[in-house]
Amino acid sequence: MSFGTLLRRMSLVILCSILLAAQESPQTSNSSAVQAGVQKPATPQPNDELAQIRDDLNRMESLNMNMSSEIEFLHDQNLQILLRTNSQMWTILIRDLRRQLQQEEQHKAAAPVPPKR
Repeated sequence: MSFGTLLRRMSLVILCSILLAAQESPQTSNSSAVQAGVQKPATPQPNDELAQIRDDLNRMESLNMNMSSEIEFLHDQNLQILLRTNSQMWTILIRDLRRQLQQEEQHKAAAPVPPKR
């Protein structure tokens, strides 16, 4: 495989990644939330950190599913293999992060709350 071919393929991968990220950009979700009359807090509260992580994982999973469904439309089999492998790695990472999030939530639920003075 020549360097030019490799460079073109990597450019396509980067372009696809940018396009997928643009589909779920924060600007779009913030503008729709403002139009609906819902305002997000400027800084997340410590209690909301786990909820924010869960939302981020949901967004990552959605982007990964979008990418996976678009892979089939590529004509280059080598690029399909590369992107399928990439998608499988993201699936594993998201699953492991969800497991860690669940463990953290269980740990926080089981931890006794210190009395206020």
